[in-house]
Amino acid sequence: MIVFLSKISKRMRARFPAVIKKAAAITFLGAVVVLSAQLARAQTAVSSPYVTRKDIQVAVRAFSFVYGVPEGAIQIEVVYDPNIAASVTEARELQGIIGAKDMFAKRQITVKMVTVAQMGTADSRFAYITHGLVKEYPALAAEAQNHKILTFSTDFKCVDSQSCVMGVESEPNVNIEISRTAAAASGIEFSQALELMVREVE
Repeated sequence: MIVFLSKISKRMRARFPAVIKKAAAITFLGAVVVLSAQLARAQTAVSSPYVTRKDIQVAVRAFSFVYGVPEGAIQIEVVYDPNIAASVTEARELQGIIGAKDMFAKRQITVKMVTVAQMGTADSRFAYITHGLVKEYPALAAEAQNHKILTFSTDFKCVDSQSCVMGVESEPNVNIEISRTAAAASGIEFSQALELMVREVE
């Protein structure tokens, strides 16, 4: 079959050279368009912020399904590494997001930037983990366990490694993942209603 197709191809090239060249040009242009779209998506992914306003709104709504969380004001510790530029930038962006007056309708949310070693010093039950802290995962998991903190992030590697309790993303669809191991270590219990809506990472 391969030889037969090869012969047909040779005949086509001999009889219809212009058609073959046009088809090749169309194929090339199609490949360029596809490559350009892929590069555009890659550039958008690189330039997109690590965390968005909607991500935090989704996370705070999920907090309502955590046993023992009082209604009203809560503080979120934003854990960052001052030596990692991306981590610092993300922490500052989150400061601005949470600081917006119209961010939440029923809760007053405040934020405090802390390092891994400072986790728990604000007596907060929630800590957002910025990107780039992979080397700090064991230490932050230990601090979260000691202070009974619900750690969450848009960096799902933190959840997959059992270092963060919750991973959250709001685009293109809302997705919440929970590490039962990390939750149990920090004494975090979720209502059954939330467990039915999320994916658990063992």
